[in-house]
Amino acid sequence: MTGQRFNPDASTFEEAQEYFINRSIQLLPDNVCLKDVVPLGDWGVKATLEMNSPKYVCQPEYQNLEYQSIYVLRDHRKQGLLSNYIETTDIPFITSPDCHIESYFRSKGIPYCVVGQFTETLEYRSIAAFYDYRRAKRSNVPLMNHIDEGLAVLSWLGANDNTRRAYCLHPLFQEDTDLSQTYERIEEVTGSLKVLALTMEYRNIANTYLLNRKVDNIVEIDLGPLPEVRQMLITDKIQNYKDFLQYHASTHPRREALDQYFQNWLRRLEIPTEQFTDWSHRLKVTRG
Repeated sequence: MTGQRFNPDASTFEEAQEYFINRSIQLLPDNVCLKDVVPLGDWGVKATLEMNSPKYVCQPEYQNLEYQSIYVLRDHRKQGLLSNYIETTDIPFITSPDCHIESYFRSKGIPYCVVGQFTETLEYRSIAAFYDYRRAKRSNVPLMNHIDEGLAVLSWLGANDNTRRAYCLHPLFQEDTDLSQTYERIEEVTGSLKVLALTMEYRNIANTYLLNRKVDNIVEIDLGPLPEVRQMLITDKIQNYKDFLQYHASTHPRREALDQYFQNWLRRLEIPTEQFTDWSHRLKVTRG
């Protein structure tokens, strides 16, 4: 696996496949689902995707269809291979703003849609810069997966824009060291007082019940007065518990304590087991 989430110079099928998996995780909040990834000869890789959010489609006549995305491998670029392929397909393309390919599609009259506009917000760009290429130590997954998967849960909860932006920022404020550093440049990460208030209240509530605290009754876990913060808590615990079960349930040295910790949060937040199971499954882009 590469350090980058979105390797711009993949030279093998496996590298391009990783690119598409990470990209589809980023697009989960827009209800984009990765169906498969297959090679195109020796020059490229094709991803097939479905989307159930027609409001993001540029041309209404292409709503509710399958979409495709093509990755031309590094050693086969500038050979006209993508242009030749486009002449043979009538499947619309899907892209996101940072791919910078919309003008090409428009100039060629190629049907396409654009998703992932939320990734252009200041708060999303701030956490993406903060996490950069970093990966979780135990699972080796990009840390930004926590944000993208969390934004997907927030979209399923119907969360508003301020809540989504605050969720992006919470890692910049939650730990004391990060809070101190972010404080010095706070105007660079958000311009919204409401987003800042939600972020700080999330820090306040989330940090009152950490793994090292014992509770005799789950009602001791404070949820605070703001429904937006409760949505952020639901999101964080579903995403983190999903990762724990997927990567650490049988190997983590404190697995029993962690499992109880997450179970306490889910009970306190009144998250039914069926809902957790369904949403955690939907977050797993790869089912292996």
